[in-house]
Amino acid sequence: MGLFDRAKNAFGGGDNDWAAQAKAAQDLANQHLQAAGYTDGSPVTMANAGQVSQAAQADHDALNAYGQELNRIIAIRHPGSAVITNSVDTGERTAGNPWHQLEVQVSLPGAEPYLVSKREMVAPQFLASYAPGTNHDVKVDPADPNNIAFTS
Repeated sequence: MGLFDRAKNAFGGGDNDWAAQAKAAQDLANQHLQAAGYTDGSPVTMANAGQVSQAAQADHDALNAYGQELNRIIAIRHPGSAVITNSVDTGERTAGNPWHQLEVQVSLPGAEPYLVSKREMVAPQFLASYAPGTNHDVKVDPADPNNIAFTS
């Protein structure tokens, strides 16, 4: 067996059923598109490619705007601390990630703690980090103290 045969077998797992590998890859892509809310699990075709593309672009735009606003608040560098007192899944999804309405008690140096209601996208793998009772560092927009960004 030559070098290229060994490489082919290493990458193919020794199984040269390329059609099965392609099907498995397509099935995985379909699952991810469904989890993101772009399809019902069926493959992207010429008939639905425009719709899938529009949904993905809308999510891209929403994520970009969300990230820019968080970065704007973080850049102000007005620090505080916060405790999440309540979290409710709103049922909304962006790119498959759930949005939660959080009730947050914010504390700033030299000021009385106050409550903020904040809509936050929380990826499923981080839900435990945003459970009620969890503590976080935050940055606060001095122009609107109800506008906060989690930094921890």
